[in-house]
Amino acid sequence: MSKKLKIVIIGRPNVGKSTLFNKLCGKRTSIVNPTAGVTRDRIYASGEWLDKKFDVIDTGGFVDSDEDSFSEKIREQIVEAVKECDSIIFLVDGKDGLNPNDQHLAKIVRQSDKKYVLAVNKCDTPEQLKNNTISFFDLGLDDPIGISALNGSGVGDVLDILLDESDSSKAVDTNESFSISIVGMPNVGKSSLLNSIIQKEQAIVSEVAGTTRDSIDTNIQWHGKTVKIVDTAGLRKKSKVDTDIEFYSSLRAIDSLMRSDVVLFVIDAEKGFTKQDKTIASQIIKKGKSMIILVNKWDLTSKKDILADSFMLDMFDSFRSLENYPILFVSALTKRRISNILSEAWDVFNKHKEKINTKELNNWLAKTVQKYPPPALQGKSVKIKFVDEVQISPPLFAFFCNYPKLISVPYKRYLHNTLRESFDFKGVTLKLSIRKG
Repeated sequence: MSKKLKIVIIGRPNVGKSTLFNKLCGKRTSIVNPTAGVTRDRIYASGEWLDKKFDVIDTGGFVDSDEDSFSEKIREQIVEAVKECDSIIFLVDGKDGLNPNDQHLAKIVRQSDKKYVLAVNKCDTPEQLKNNTISFFDLGLDDPIGISALNGSGVGDVLDILLDESDSSKAVDTNESFSISIVGMPNVGKSSLLNSIIQKEQAIVSEVAGTTRDSIDTNIQWHGKTVKIVDTAGLRKKSKVDTDIEFYSSLRAIDSLMRSDVVLFVIDAEKGFTKQDKTIASQIIKKGKSMIILVNKWDLTSKKDILADSFMLDMFDSFRSLENYPILFVSALTKRRISNILSEAWDVFNKHKEKINTKELNNWLAKTVQKYPPPALQGKSVKIKFVDEVQISPPLFAFFCNYPKLISVPYKRYLHNTLRESFDFKGVTLKLSIRKG
């Protein structure tokens, strides 16, 4: 099947690129804020117009000077996005008028030799539509089209031009094999890991904590499978989230976590397993997600005589449940064990969606209960009669017994641990339900 058309949105800061991006994909994927320069990385989403499907890429705001520490890296991301795309929406600000940065971007558009539309944003009224486009004829590009990203006026005209003669975009295979999200505290190396896994500079990497703000979707082909990998913003303690941008970044990260099949939870080897790491791990497990723990920056521990076994034992002492999840000691810098991550994630994903045969489950239950029967309480004999896996992704096992409320927490833990060991659920979060029956 033919691939979908890719449309990139470029422009200087605060012209409304993320607002237009959200309008095109039909949901708030990019964070929108009056602060200039909120978007830094390339953000991907899908859209549809008159039965034609397309991918759209949001980019950071182009600034020719290096007044911001991220300006150069954002320019590099824009250039890469223009190379990757099939067509361009060059967005300018109708209220502010022509800007020197617009001239630089016009040069990039001309040199790309790709189909484009010069869209003049913030033409929200008929009068603005008439007056705000005039100055942009000086760019020497095709005639500008006035639009309003906020209310959608003119956006359909832009898509009509870009999607013209692209009927092949109707028949597209968009199925993913599985999806992965990368989560963790700020500055633990999530974006570096993403770049190492996909073997290109997809996300901006910086020593500044909180560099990644949006959740960045990347689709790659791996052994004939389509894998979506989502890099997310760093998760800090709620009390330390001090801006609206960081608050919405955290919400995006949690949303990406919930939509993924497998979570790669990244820990900084130098800092060790912290209280905030424990909070994040607890949230992942509580939400029923499958998880692989990546201890990143392991190359930095070589001079500190830190052993992997002792590092794991310290983690388990702090949070015993982590014994149930695979741990890889990796380095995004040296590429140590990076090649193992996707194969480990695929194994965990398959366990996550596997349904255990009911007869096999009940044979296990009979042996387990015979070995250690549920203790009698309040003078009543507790009997577990039957078990069934009533849900997959995450697996939910329903145990039917005569007195559900008399099954103690330690006995539930016994059932959970025995079930996990017997059916090899390493990396998968299990849920147990005790029901009357």
